[in-house]
Amino acid sequence: MGTNRLAIVDRAHGRQPVVDPASGRLIVMNGEIYNHEELRAELEAGGHHFRTASDTETVLAAFGAWGPACVDRLDGIFAFVIHDPATGSSFAARDHLGIKPLYMATAGGWVAFASERKAFIGLMAGVTELAPGHVWADGRISRYAGFQAAHDPAVIGPDPVGRCRALLDAAVRRQVQTDLPLAVIFSGGLDSTILLHLATRHHPDVTAFSVGTEDSEDLAFARAFCAERGIRHIVTGFAPEMIPRRIRGAIFDGEFFEPVDISDMISMSAVHATVRANGFKVAIAGDGADELFAGYDMFRTAADPYALTTYRVGNLHRTDLQRTDRASMTHSVECRVPFLDRALVDFAMALPFDLKLRGGVEKWILREAFRGEIADVMIDRPKIRMPEGIGIRDRIFRHLAHDRPGRELTLPPVTIDTPQVRNALLHYLDFGFDAPASRYKSVGTDYAPGGYFRFDATSEATATAI
Repeated sequence: MGTNRLAIVDRAHGRQPVVDPASGRLIVMNGEIYNHEELRAELEAGGHHFRTASDTETVLAAFGAWGPACVDRLDGIFAFVIHDPATGSSFAARDHLGIKPLYMATAGGWVAFASERKAFIGLMAGVTELAPGHVWADGRISRYAGFQAAHDPAVIGPDPVGRCRALLDAAVRRQVQTDLPLAVIFSGGLDSTILLHLATRHHPDVTAFSVGTEDSEDLAFARAFCAERGIRHIVTGFAPEMIPRRIRGAIFDGEFFEPVDISDMISMSAVHATVRANGFKVAIAGDGADELFAGYDMFRTAADPYALTTYRVGNLHRTDLQRTDRASMTHSVECRVPFLDRALVDFAMALPFDLKLRGGVEKWILREAFRGEIADVMIDRPKIRMPEGIGIRDRIFRHLAHDRPGRELTLPPVTIDTPQVRNALLHYLDFGFDAPASRYKSVGTDYAPGGYFRFDATSEATATAI
């Protein structure tokens, strides 16, 4: 067992694998447990003696005290594997929404785990993914957490706007508790503005990081907000000439082939590289807000918006969360996602849709929760998709329509509806990844029949012609 550790908690002593001297069990973990100090105090009261202050040791002790049920006590983002040499037994678990990845493969009686698919290239085929909210115990997989969108007045309470504000504030407060400086990935849109506002309330050393072209709309709003609040702001410029040399890297690092994920990966990898270059190891970002609070146009026309919410939240681990994890961890940055705090997810999934979409305004409850704390010019900003907001528009899509590897490869029998999907999948296979059994995104639930974006006639023709 081994790990390439990004040291954040107990940086001097938290080396992995962590071994429990009493039982001999070992653990390796990727992630962060926000309530590890509370769990540690409870375990110490029960007689457990800790040798380090690391959250990884706390998880190992929790497993020793409570067994597999310990996962229900963990507030955080995690993927971990515990092995008991004395019995040969092993246990693996992944957090409630798959914020942290965990892959596995079997061959010749062996089972191997890793945080990335690329760890198996050339070694083992048939790589599978431990689903979010699931545990693996000696080959048996079971679910411990799941989310279904359905209106539930008992969950949302008598003051849903106030409860929304309180839950998000509490989530940010827990997730920014570090003695390291904090980066906020700041687009200048509603979600990241709220996070930056709350982060500066709960952490003494916050810097905002943005990416975009000089004339981008998001960047103008981001600069104005940071200047008004006196928040340090670092901007990563984005130039069109960066695109050709970064497409294959985005596919390899991100381990996906959906064009919109590749487009977002290129820009987010650039900003996380700047985060790390400025000495930061911990960041927060606004992933999940659009899925939870109906931020996309598709929610307006959905026949069953609750079912669409359930699907979109449940699919995050293969799309936005995978992109955020790879874009950040490629540069040795841990990016946390407060909107996907488990208590906040439970609350948002229980909301009636007229609190999410009201009077033609998306994310209505989220806007009202922070109206008065944040200027209306930021609260009332409409949703803008990332490529448009940062000013790159369809440049990555256009290039991907013609960018393909030099050798011929056999495409798997999955839906290929644009040249971008075809070429991205060819690059993906060229790296040696297993052929996917299905797409990660589909028409009607992830994007409209005409595609993701509508910029101009040229873009439309390029996006739809194969």
